[in-house]
Amino acid sequence: MPQNFFGVLLSVNAGEAKPVTVQGETIVTAFGKSPMCGAVQVEASGLATDDHVWAANDPDRALLFYQRSYYDIWNSELGRRLPHGAFGENLTFEGPTDDEVLLGDELRIGEARLRVTQPRIPCRKMGAWHGEDFPNRFLRSGRVGFFCRVVQPGLVRAGDKIELLRRGKDGMSMADLTRILYLQRPNLEELSRVLACSMLSTEMRDRAEQLLRRTKRDDAWSGDRALVITARRREAAEVVSFDLADPEGTRLPDFEAGQFLTVTLNVPGTERPVVRAYSLIGRSADGLGYRIGVKRESPPATSPGAPPGVASGYLHAEVKEGAQLLSRSPRGRFVVQPGDRPIALISAGIGITPMLAMLEQLAEREPQRPVFFAHGARSSDDLAFGPHVRRVVTAGDQLRSHLMFSRPGTEDVLGRDFDEAGRLTPAILERTLPSLDADYYICGPADFMADMVNGLIDRGVPEGQVHYEFFGAARPLLGDAAGTETEPGPVAVDADGRPIVVTFARSGISVEWRENTFSLLALAEQAGLSPESDCRTGVCGLCVSRLDDGEVEYVIDPMDDAQPGQVTVCCARPATSVMIDL
Repeated sequence: MPQNFFGVLLSVNAGEAKPVTVQGETIVTAFGKSPMCGAVQVEASGLATDDHVWAANDPDRALLFYQRSYYDIWNSELGRRLPHGAFGENLTFEGPTDDEVLLGDELRIGEARLRVTQPRIPCRKMGAWHGEDFPNRFLRSGRVGFFCRVVQPGLVRAGDKIELLRRGKDGMSMADLTRILYLQRPNLEELSRVLACSMLSTEMRDRAEQLLRRTKRDDAWSGDRALVITARRREAAEVVSFDLADPEGTRLPDFEAGQFLTVTLNVPGTERPVVRAYSLIGRSADGLGYRIGVKRESPPATSPGAPPGVASGYLHAEVKEGAQLLSRSPRGRFVVQPGDRPIALISAGIGITPMLAMLEQLAEREPQRPVFFAHGARSSDDLAFGPHVRRVVTAGDQLRSHLMFSRPGTEDVLGRDFDEAGRLTPAILERTLPSLDADYYICGPADFMADMVNGLIDRGVPEGQVHYEFFGAARPLLGDAAGTETEPGPVAVDADGRPIVVTFARSGISVEWRENTFSLLALAEQAGLSPESDCRTGVCGLCVSRLDDGEVEYVIDPMDDAQPGQVTVCCARPATSVMIDL
């Protein structure tokens, strides 16, 4: 393109937030936009006249650009003339295509200065205007447009020239970002190139890191692998740890602290294998294998005479050293994110298990980063891995801990066995932490996590600094569930007339499939789970999960065909009863 000339602004588009029904849910969106007359003020959050609903708090997505040349192609392909703003963009312009626009390009339009931040990736809201399958088609076309951050507010109007003030120094085009992160199989070299970009937005960095973790996980091993139990230890009254090793003695692949193993158990008396997930505590004693911790689950409160949990009861009572079990490679996204802020590891009960791995990893990799470890247990009898925590904390200059017992035993000594009597609460964190400005990782019972997460946010901690993971059935903690159908439909049946049941293996819950439910993702959210997802149209691939049993069909064809044994849950429905690794 000529020096300093980038293009011409053709239309400034804004929309009013309105309720729209998408995939059986009612959401509020300002996707539908229309051209505005005269000068329009650009603010830090975007156009002053535009209702900011989607990504309202993300300055990297303040303004969306879309090219007129792309409109010409869509008009031809769709057989109709689309008005400017039809793709939800704020600024329709005549100018370079995505392969010529670089990450970090600085632009001036009228009085406003902007910086290019990331390509536009479609979501299901586009499907409400152009059809449920259109977001997939839009992304495959490569004609996606791009977002900008506002560097300097000011007035803009149709007809303004767009000047290129400075080229992005990373040399990464919008087309390259789209291709590497969404349109091709993950490539370690190219993902590393993306992560090296100094101007990369948080959303794009998260996406690249997710793909990198998934690629490394796939490099570990695929499918089930036999592991042998080389040691078992009683860690607390109801907790046993197991050391797992490769039967041939080879070193098992590395993992990220906070990840888990998905194991398959052939429990006597069960009709099918039992699938459960257990957090990785760390390496086994010899450094070659893994160590997991298993809490013996109590009978339901409503049936105190019932047996304990099927899997945990079997592991505690019958599985000895020398036995083998089947496991998938380490997985999970509850991992420590890079950063400079202090870290607070907060847990209760068996929620301590992922924290142990995080504590050791931080002590080894980031010894200068302050880490605060807080845990709640009933007493020393119920505290798993207490001596191990004390050894790690004592060895680090930047490590501190605060251990609370809600029901100290007669032999528990304050100051030796625990630091304070009572339950761990946000108020206690506020009192014991030097500052609440930290990155929090929280794990434990749902009620405990709800109190912690909401208590921290009420005290001014940004949501983005609070990370958590459930054991068992999850539930929304912030009142921000994606939405539900207004009325449950009738229970669906399979070809043989039997009710279709969806089992979420990791959470240990089963739910009947209703005919008016849009997808397996929607069903999971209705059941209180929070699967990883983004686009909800089969585009991003974040929700791909293991399909352990049964058959599915797709209401929207996903961007990439699901591999055997996998399912894209955001756009799939069960054709039979199914079991999914969620």
